Amino acid sequence: MAQDTPIMISSLQDLADLAGVSRATASRALSDNPRISQKTRDRVQALAQTHGYVVNRRARDLRLQRTSIISVVFMLDMRSKQHMSDLFFMEMLGAIADASSDRDYDLLLTHAPESGDMDTAVNNILQRSDGVIFVGQEKRHHQLNAIAERGHPIMVWGQRVPGKRYPVVGSDNFEGGRAVTLELLDHGRSRIAFFGGIDNPELAARFSGYQAALQERGLAFDPQLHFDVPFSMDEAEAAIAHLLEQRSDFDAVVCLSDVMAMATIGALQGFGLRVPDDVAVTGYDNISLSAFGRPALTTVSQSIGMAGEALVDGLLARMRGESVPDITLPAQLVVRDSSRAP
Repeated sequence: MAQDTPIMISSLQDLADLAGVSRATASRALSDNPRISQKTRDRVQALAQTHGYVVNRRARDLRLQRTSIISVVFMLDMRSKQHMSDLFFMEMLGAIADASSDRDYDLLLTHAPESGDMDTAVNNILQRSDGVIFVGQEKRHHQLNAIAERGHPIMVWGQRVPGKRYPVVGSDNFEGGRAVTLELLDHGRSRIAFFGGIDNPELAARFSGYQAALQERGLAFDPQLHFDVPFSMDEAEAAIAHLLEQRSDFDAVVCLSDVMAMATIGALQGFGLRVPDDVAVTGYDNISLSAFGRPALTTVSQSIGMAGEALVDGLLARMRGESVPDITLPAQLVVRDSSRAP
Protein backbone atom coordinates (compact mmCIF):
# COMPACT_ATOMS: atom_id res chain seq x y z
CA MET A 1 0.00 0.00 0.00
CA ALA A 2 1.38 3.41 -0.99
CA GLN A 3 2.41 5.78 1.78
CA ASP A 4 0.24 8.84 2.40
CA THR A 5 1.51 12.09 0.88
CA PRO A 6 3.02 14.30 3.64
CA ILE A 7 0.74 17.13 4.75
CA MET A 8 2.18 20.53 3.73
CA ILE A 9 2.50 22.94 6.66
CA SER A 10 2.80 26.70 6.40
CA SER A 11 3.48 28.02 9.91
CA LEU A 12 6.30 27.69 12.40
CA GLN A 13 3.78 26.78 15.11
CA ASP A 14 2.51 23.83 13.03
CA LEU A 15 6.08 22.60 12.63
CA ALA A 16 6.73 22.99 16.36
CA ASP A 17 3.54 21.04 17.19
CA LEU A 18 4.52 18.29 14.77
CA ALA A 19 8.00 18.02 16.31
CA GLY A 20 6.66 18.21 19.88
CA VAL A 21 8.81 21.23 20.77
CA SER A 22 8.16 24.88 21.55
CA ARG A 23 7.94 27.48 18.79
CA ALA A 24 11.19 29.06 20.04
CA THR A 25 13.00 25.70 19.94
CA ALA A 26 11.76 25.03 16.40
CA SER A 27 12.96 28.46 15.30
CA ARG A 28 16.40 27.94 16.84
CA ALA A 29 16.64 24.45 15.37
CA LEU A 30 15.95 25.77 11.87
CA SER A 31 18.65 28.41 12.27
CA ASP A 32 21.08 25.69 13.47
CA ASN A 33 21.51 27.36 16.84
CA PRO A 34 24.07 25.38 18.90
CA ARG A 35 21.96 25.94 22.03
CA ILE A 36 19.65 23.24 20.65
CA SER A 37 20.92 19.65 20.66
CA GLN A 38 22.10 18.26 17.33
CA LYS A 39 19.50 15.50 17.56
CA THR A 40 16.63 18.02 17.89
CA ARG A 41 18.03 20.23 15.14
CA ASP A 42 18.25 17.28 12.76
CA ARG A 43 14.71 16.14 13.58
CA VAL A 44 13.11 19.58 13.15
CA GLN A 45 14.99 20.27 9.94
CA ALA A 46 14.04 16.86 8.53
CA LEU A 47 10.36 17.45 9.35
CA ALA A 48 10.51 20.90 7.73
CA GLN A 49 11.93 19.39 4.55
CA THR A 50 9.45 16.50 4.51
CA HIS A 51 6.42 18.73 5.00
CA GLY A 52 7.53 21.56 2.73
CA TYR A 53 7.98 24.20 5.40
CA VAL A 54 10.00 27.22 4.24
CA VAL A 55 11.04 29.99 6.61
CA ASN A 56 9.32 33.30 5.91
CA ARG A 57 12.45 35.44 5.84
CA ARG A 58 10.60 38.76 5.90
CA ALA A 59 8.63 37.81 9.00
CA ARG A 60 11.71 36.36 10.67
CA ASP A 61 13.81 39.43 9.95
CA LEU A 62 11.05 41.75 11.19
CA ARG A 63 10.81 39.77 14.40
CA LEU A 64 14.59 39.77 14.90
CA GLN A 65 14.95 43.41 13.75
CA ARG A 66 17.41 42.58 11.01
CA THR A 67 17.57 42.71 7.22
CA SER A 68 19.52 39.52 6.29
CA ILE A 69 21.64 41.79 4.08
CA ILE A 70 25.41 42.28 4.24
CA SER A 71 26.93 45.38 2.65
CA VAL A 72 30.23 45.18 0.77
CA VAL A 73 32.10 48.48 0.38
CA PHE A 74 35.08 48.64 -1.98
CA MET A 75 37.76 51.11 -0.86
CA LEU A 76 39.05 52.15 -4.27
CA ASP A 77 42.28 54.01 -4.96
CA MET A 78 40.80 56.65 -7.25
CA ARG A 79 44.14 58.41 -7.68
CA SER A 80 45.59 55.23 -9.21
CA LYS A 81 42.52 54.75 -11.44
CA GLN A 82 41.32 51.67 -9.57
CA HIS A 83 37.82 50.48 -10.52
CA MET A 84 35.22 48.09 -9.12
CA SER A 85 35.52 46.17 -12.40
CA ASP A 86 39.10 45.18 -11.46
CA LEU A 87 39.20 41.38 -11.73
CA PHE A 88 40.57 40.97 -8.21
CA PHE A 89 37.59 42.85 -6.79
CA MET A 90 35.20 40.76 -8.89
CA GLU A 91 36.70 37.51 -7.64
CA MET A 92 36.66 38.73 -4.04
CA LEU A 93 33.03 39.79 -4.47
CA GLY A 94 32.20 36.31 -5.81
CA ALA A 95 33.84 34.66 -2.78
CA ILE A 96 31.91 36.91 -0.35
CA ALA A 97 28.65 36.35 -2.26
CA ASP A 98 29.06 32.56 -2.16
CA ALA A 99 29.80 32.58 1.57
CA SER A 100 26.87 34.94 2.26
CA SER A 101 24.42 32.87 0.23
CA ASP A 102 25.46 29.71 2.09
CA ARG A 103 24.56 31.52 5.32
CA ASP A 104 21.22 32.83 3.98
CA TYR A 105 22.32 36.45 3.52
CA ASP A 106 22.03 38.76 0.51
CA LEU A 107 24.53 41.44 -0.54
CA LEU A 108 24.37 45.21 -1.01
CA LEU A 109 27.30 46.49 -3.07
CA THR A 110 28.79 50.00 -3.09
CA HIS A 111 32.09 51.86 -2.85
CA ALA A 112 33.39 54.43 -0.40
CA PRO A 113 32.92 58.08 -1.39
CA GLU A 114 36.06 59.75 -2.76
CA SER A 115 35.60 62.68 -0.41
CA GLY A 116 33.32 63.85 2.35
CA ASP A 117 32.06 62.09 5.46
CA MET A 118 32.45 58.34 5.01
CA ASP A 119 30.87 57.76 8.42
CA THR A 120 27.61 59.34 7.22
CA ALA A 121 27.68 57.18 4.10
CA VAL A 122 28.20 54.05 6.21
CA ASN A 123 25.35 55.03 8.53
CA ASN A 124 23.08 55.15 5.48
CA ILE A 125 24.34 51.75 4.36
CA LEU A 126 23.75 50.24 7.80
CA GLN A 127 20.11 51.34 7.72
CA ARG A 128 19.71 48.86 4.87
CA SER A 129 21.96 46.06 6.11
CA ASP A 130 23.10 44.27 9.26
CA GLY A 131 26.85 44.76 8.86
CA VAL A 132 29.55 45.93 6.47
CA ILE A 133 32.58 44.28 4.88
CA PHE A 134 35.18 46.79 3.66
CA VAL A 135 37.47 45.50 0.93
CA GLY A 136 40.70 47.45 1.34
CA GLN A 137 41.68 50.21 3.74
CA GLU A 138 43.09 52.79 1.33
CA LYS A 139 43.96 55.87 3.43
CA ARG A 140 40.76 55.62 5.50
CA HIS A 141 42.22 53.84 8.56
CA HIS A 142 41.13 56.56 11.01
CA GLN A 143 37.62 56.67 9.54
CA LEU A 144 37.33 52.89 9.88
CA ASN A 145 38.38 53.22 13.51
CA ALA A 146 35.67 55.84 14.08
CA ILE A 147 33.02 53.57 12.55
CA ALA A 148 34.14 50.62 14.69
CA GLU A 149 34.14 52.75 17.86
CA ARG A 150 30.46 53.58 17.27
CA GLY A 151 29.69 49.89 17.64
CA HIS A 152 28.90 49.19 14.00
CA PRO A 153 29.61 45.55 13.06
CA ILE A 154 32.33 45.68 10.41
CA MET A 155 35.06 43.48 8.96
CA VAL A 156 37.95 44.72 6.82
CA TRP A 157 39.97 42.99 4.12
CA GLY A 158 43.36 44.63 4.47
CA GLN A 159 46.54 44.87 6.49
CA ARG A 160 47.05 44.81 10.24
CA VAL A 161 48.21 48.29 11.22
CA PRO A 162 49.10 49.82 14.62
CA GLY A 163 46.20 51.29 16.57
CA LYS A 164 43.38 49.74 14.57
CA ARG A 165 40.09 49.02 16.37
CA TYR A 166 38.47 46.77 13.78
CA PRO A 167 39.08 43.10 12.88
CA VAL A 168 41.07 42.42 9.72
CA VAL A 169 41.32 39.49 7.34
CA GLY A 170 44.22 39.73 4.91
CA SER A 171 47.05 37.88 3.28
CA ASP A 172 50.70 38.15 4.29
CA ASN A 173 51.52 41.04 1.96
CA PHE A 174 55.08 41.42 3.21
CA GLU A 175 55.88 37.77 2.53
CA GLY A 176 54.13 37.95 -0.86
CA GLY A 177 56.29 40.88 -1.97
CA ARG A 178 59.38 39.17 -0.63
CA ALA A 179 58.60 35.83 -2.30
CA VAL A 180 58.12 37.19 -5.84
CA THR A 181 61.28 39.27 -5.55
CA LEU A 182 63.34 36.29 -4.35
CA GLU A 183 61.93 34.27 -7.25
CA LEU A 184 63.36 36.84 -9.66
CA LEU A 185 66.67 37.06 -7.83
CA ASP A 186 66.96 33.27 -7.84
CA HIS A 187 66.72 33.37 -11.65
CA GLY A 188 69.63 35.77 -11.97
CA ARG A 189 67.80 39.12 -12.13
CA SER A 190 69.57 42.02 -10.43
CA ARG A 191 67.91 45.24 -11.65
CA ILE A 192 64.38 44.68 -10.43
CA ALA A 193 61.87 47.50 -10.86
CA PHE A 194 58.78 47.93 -8.68
CA PHE A 195 55.56 49.13 -10.35
CA GLY A 196 52.73 50.69 -8.33
CA GLY A 197 51.90 53.23 -5.63
CA ILE A 198 52.56 52.37 -1.99
CA ASP A 199 50.32 54.79 -0.12
CA ASN A 200 47.99 52.26 1.46
CA PRO A 201 48.91 49.63 4.08
CA GLU A 202 48.58 46.51 1.89
CA LEU A 203 50.69 47.88 -0.95
CA ALA A 204 53.26 49.38 1.41
CA ALA A 205 53.73 45.94 2.99
CA ARG A 206 54.39 44.35 -0.43
CA PHE A 207 56.93 47.07 -1.16
CA SER A 208 58.64 46.39 2.18
CA GLY A 209 58.85 42.70 1.26
CA TYR A 210 60.45 43.63 -2.08
CA GLN A 211 63.04 45.79 -0.30
CA ALA A 212 63.73 43.07 2.27
CA ALA A 213 64.42 40.48 -0.46
CA LEU A 214 66.94 42.81 -2.12
CA GLN A 215 68.66 43.38 1.21
CA GLU A 216 68.82 39.63 1.89
CA ARG A 217 70.82 39.18 -1.31
CA GLY A 218 73.11 42.12 -0.64
CA LEU A 219 71.51 44.48 -3.18
CA ALA A 220 70.73 48.10 -2.37
CA PHE A 221 67.28 49.44 -3.17
CA ASP A 222 67.46 51.93 -6.03
CA PRO A 223 64.69 54.58 -5.72
CA GLN A 224 65.06 55.18 -9.46
CA LEU A 225 63.51 51.73 -10.04
CA HIS A 226 60.23 52.50 -8.26
CA PHE A 227 57.50 53.75 -10.61
CA ASP A 228 54.01 54.84 -9.51
CA VAL A 229 52.00 53.00 -12.18
CA PRO A 230 48.14 53.19 -12.30
CA PHE A 231 46.00 50.08 -11.66
CA SER A 232 43.79 50.50 -14.74
CA MET A 233 45.10 48.24 -17.53
CA ASP A 234 44.80 50.84 -20.32
CA GLU A 235 46.35 53.63 -18.29
CA ALA A 236 49.03 51.34 -16.87
CA GLU A 237 50.08 50.20 -20.34
CA ALA A 238 50.24 53.80 -21.57
CA ALA A 239 52.28 54.87 -18.52
CA ILE A 240 54.71 51.99 -18.93
CA ALA A 241 55.09 52.64 -22.66
CA HIS A 242 55.96 56.25 -21.85
CA LEU A 243 58.49 55.02 -19.28
CA LEU A 244 60.12 52.66 -21.80
CA GLU A 245 60.62 55.54 -24.23
CA GLN A 246 62.95 57.07 -21.65
CA ARG A 247 64.64 54.08 -20.01
CA SER A 248 64.75 50.30 -19.86
CA ASP A 249 67.63 49.72 -17.47
CA PHE A 250 65.91 46.90 -15.57
CA ASP A 251 65.78 43.16 -16.19
CA ALA A 252 62.69 42.34 -14.11
CA VAL A 253 59.53 43.97 -12.75
CA VAL A 254 57.52 43.31 -9.57
CA CYS A 255 53.94 44.54 -10.15
CA LEU A 256 51.38 45.23 -7.43
CA SER A 257 48.59 43.39 -9.25
CA ASP A 258 48.04 40.86 -12.02
CA VAL A 259 46.18 43.43 -14.13
CA MET A 260 49.17 45.77 -13.87
CA ALA A 261 51.52 42.88 -14.73
CA MET A 262 49.53 41.99 -17.85
CA ALA A 263 49.66 45.65 -18.92
CA THR A 264 53.41 45.61 -18.31
CA ILE A 265 53.88 42.53 -20.50
CA GLY A 266 51.85 44.16 -23.27
CA ALA A 267 53.92 47.34 -23.12
CA LEU A 268 57.23 45.47 -23.08
CA GLN A 269 56.22 43.33 -26.05
CA GLY A 270 55.09 46.45 -27.89
CA PHE A 271 58.66 47.73 -27.63
CA GLY A 272 60.07 44.48 -29.01
CA LEU A 273 61.24 43.18 -25.63
CA ARG A 274 60.74 39.50 -24.85
CA VAL A 275 59.17 38.32 -21.58
CA PRO A 276 60.83 36.69 -19.72
CA ASP A 277 64.00 36.56 -21.85
CA ASP A 278 64.73 40.28 -21.78
CA VAL A 279 62.58 41.32 -18.83
CA ALA A 280 60.88 39.01 -16.31
CA VAL A 281 57.53 40.08 -14.83
CA THR A 282 55.56 39.05 -11.72
CA GLY A 283 52.05 39.98 -10.64
CA TYR A 284 49.94 39.73 -7.49
CA ASP A 285 46.48 38.21 -6.75
CA ASN A 286 46.46 35.09 -9.00
CA ILE A 287 43.26 36.13 -10.77
CA SER A 288 41.83 33.49 -13.11
CA LEU A 289 43.26 35.11 -16.26
CA SER A 290 46.83 35.05 -14.95
CA ALA A 291 47.33 31.43 -16.00
CA PHE A 292 46.24 32.01 -19.61
CA GLY A 293 48.47 34.86 -20.76
CA ARG A 294 51.46 34.49 -23.08
CA PRO A 295 53.58 33.99 -21.12
CA ALA A 296 51.58 32.67 -18.16
CA LEU A 297 52.08 34.95 -15.17
CA THR A 298 54.09 34.23 -12.04
CA THR A 299 52.08 35.73 -9.21
CA VAL A 300 50.95 35.46 -5.57
CA SER A 301 47.69 33.82 -4.51
CA GLN A 302 45.79 35.58 -1.73
CA SER A 303 43.48 32.59 -1.01
CA ILE A 304 40.41 34.56 -2.07
CA GLY A 305 37.94 31.73 -1.39
CA MET A 306 39.17 31.39 2.20
CA ALA A 307 39.06 35.17 2.54
CA GLY A 308 35.37 35.35 1.59
CA GLU A 309 34.47 32.70 4.16
CA ALA A 310 36.53 34.37 6.91
CA LEU A 311 35.10 37.84 6.24
CA VAL A 312 31.47 36.67 6.28
CA ASP A 313 31.87 34.43 9.34
CA GLY A 314 33.73 37.20 11.17
CA LEU A 315 31.00 39.73 10.37
CA LEU A 316 28.24 37.39 11.55
CA ALA A 317 30.15 36.92 14.81
CA ARG A 318 30.49 40.69 15.23
CA MET A 319 26.75 41.03 14.61
CA ARG A 320 26.21 38.63 17.53
CA GLY A 321 28.40 40.85 19.70
CA GLU A 322 31.37 38.48 19.74
CA SER A 323 35.01 39.51 19.54
CA VAL A 324 36.81 38.42 16.37
CA PRO A 325 40.57 37.87 16.01
CA ASP A 326 42.57 39.08 13.04
CA ILE A 327 43.29 36.44 10.41
CA THR A 328 46.39 36.49 8.21
CA LEU A 329 46.13 34.07 5.29
CA PRO A 330 49.27 32.65 3.67
CA ALA A 331 50.59 34.36 0.56
CA GLN A 332 51.39 31.52 -1.84
CA LEU A 333 53.88 32.01 -4.67
CA VAL A 334 52.57 30.62 -7.98
CA VAL A 335 55.48 30.17 -10.39
CA ARG A 336 54.74 30.26 -14.14
CA ASP A 337 56.59 31.22 -17.31
CA SER A 338 56.90 35.00 -16.89
CA SER A 339 59.72 34.72 -14.30
CA ARG A 340 61.84 32.00 -15.89
CA ALA A 341 65.57 32.43 -16.35
CA PRO A 342 66.56 33.84 -19.75
